[in-house]
Amino acid sequence: MRGVTVLMMFAACYGVWQLTMLASATRTVRMPLLILGVVAGLYGAGMLALGLQLVYTRGMAALSGDPLPEIVRTASYTVDPLIEELAKVAPFALLALLHRKVRAQWGLTDFLLLGAAGGAGFGLVEQLLRHADQAASVTGGGPFEGWSKMQGFSFVQIWGLPDLVTSWLPTPVSYIDAFSADTPSPDISLHLVWSALAGLGVGLLIRGSALQRLAGGALLLFPWLDHAAYNHEVADPDGAGVINALATPLAFLRHALWLYPLLALAAATFLDRRTLLAGKRAWPDTLTAPEQAGRPAVAALGGHAFAGLPWTPYFTWTYVLTRRAALYSHDRVAPDDPMRQAVAQSTTALDATRGAQAWRGTGLRRRDGATPPRGLKPWLPLLIWAVLLVPTLLYFLPGSLPTFSGVQGLLAEPWVFPLVLVFSVAGLGWLGWQLYATARRLRPLLAAPAADAAVRAELRLLTGFGSIAAGIGSLVLGLAAGGPDQPILTSHILDAISQTLFLASLLLAMLAMVWFPPLGLAALAGGGFQLVLTAAAADFLATLAGAGALAILAAMMSGNGSGGGRGDDYWEEKYGQDDPPPRQERISDANKAELEDSGWLKNKVKDPQLRRDFMKWLEQGHKQGEAHEHLRPGSPEAEAKLAEFLAEVL
Repeated sequence: MRGVTVLMMFAACYGVWQLTMLASATRTVRMPLLILGVVAGLYGAGMLALGLQLVYTRGMAALSGDPLPEIVRTASYTVDPLIEELAKVAPFALLALLHRKVRAQWGLTDFLLLGAAGGAGFGLVEQLLRHADQAASVTGGGPFEGWSKMQGFSFVQIWGLPDLVTSWLPTPVSYIDAFSADTPSPDISLHLVWSALAGLGVGLLIRGSALQRLAGGALLLFPWLDHAAYNHEVADPDGAGVINALATPLAFLRHALWLYPLLALAAATFLDRRTLLAGKRAWPDTLTAPEQAGRPAVAALGGHAFAGLPWTPYFTWTYVLTRRAALYSHDRVAPDDPMRQAVAQSTTALDATRGAQAWRGTGLRRRDGATPPRGLKPWLPLLIWAVLLVPTLLYFLPGSLPTFSGVQGLLAEPWVFPLVLVFSVAGLGWLGWQLYATARRLRPLLAAPAADAAVRAELRLLTGFGSIAAGIGSLVLGLAAGGPDQPILTSHILDAISQTLFLASLLLAMLAMVWFPPLGLAALAGGGFQLVLTAAAADFLATLAGAGALAILAAMMSGNGSGGGRGDDYWEEKYGQDDPPPRQERISDANKAELEDSGWLKNKVKDPQLRRDFMKWLEQGHKQGEAHEHLRPGSPEAEAKLAEFLAEVL
């Protein structure tokens, strides 16, 4: 652990992880996607809520002539809770509304978890804006004991690691009454709980029956009312009106706040299990042979998970999540849906790899003839990215430790801050370039049977756009404020904003660059290695990669068959090819047509546009007339190139 900032980030993600582990029986989303959901809540939902609140409060002040602080106070327990609760689930609701594939493949559990992730990210941005620049004013023993700060008649407590890991859905920061005799412990993250309920509400509205949609509407309404009542107690405890009448009963119910997400998760799991069982009855070709013989899924797949340690647990779990996504869509897609076909093929291939023999010899090895990148040019994008991150990492890592808090002051010095501005403007340019590159790769991702890769790309786009908006807004407001140690905005409902210094807000926007490394980084780091597999294991992983579910290892699957099990005539016997061994030759139009129209490629890549993109990708790497290895359909060399392409686009 490195300091105040890292502890707050850990707390936000830890609560999401706790729910994710409890939801393992029915979820399809993976933890990396949920971490990206936290980041999208931080930058996307945070910027959306801030923008809408600015428009509302400033617009009402202009129309009514009332003082802005009074409008801000009233909005804090009326309109702003509604804006925030909708903004936190808006990214995931929008993805589901835009893409039929997402609506079909996400279960209710997935909506709940993604809502919780968005809420955790939104709560995190409030805490970072309030406290990330206060390392110099806190006291305490360190990341295990935590830090505290006296504020009026209360303590601001930033919890240490042991307190966080032993708490349920912990909030990063708590406010403790200095005169309380109770033993303090981390509070439950309100934003996470509210958004988990709202996320389930969105899922019920999209996937549920008529009665379930009514429940979904109630689950969207309740977080707004509870949020409004909570803010009312702070802003206007002696006021009147509907919110005041609801404040007391809702405050009483809040004593069971820890139970809310458990009840919601139990309901989502129950409904999702019914859908999965119906899907298995409707699509028996997605069941493994032991399951068709009557064995429970846990027993049938558990044996496969331990067949080829240490590799098979991850591969089997990926298959489980991919199959669930297909089963959720069984009553929403055609019987010949590509996702069903991909999972049916994966199931057949999995049955062929049930024994330890199918995984014998699996491992990583350096590719034949592979040499490390030479010179500076291959590493230049990585170096630029790392250099642009230096001010941000200095501010939020060592600078957030009380011992090294002087780093934050140093970055605000008149002779250093201009350099920070230069790095920040360049960082905005980097983010724009990465967004353009991500948007260009979006079409083949949308064509993949599984929705996961496209969702990740679109959440990255949302995060990037939110970060650029935050960076530009910080520059405009901060330069007008007069200096790096001045608040960027005053008199606003997001109390954190009114306390945030120009430097902190600007570098927080730049922190999003951590999620935008060079797109070729994975290939640069792992391109010299291959995953050696038997024929059966390679077929199983290729079906998962073809579904868009195993991109993380696709670039290393060029060793298919080299672990044994495939003879020299395997490719000719399977695909009817009688070409001589791979040779160096000029790439020809005939070779391109042979590859693009082959049954092998059509079987691996169902979408015609994605096949054309693969051929264009080959041309970009090996232009017409250059020396190029003849690619036989179905050969290890063709498998390697296709795997490398899928790794880049997925």
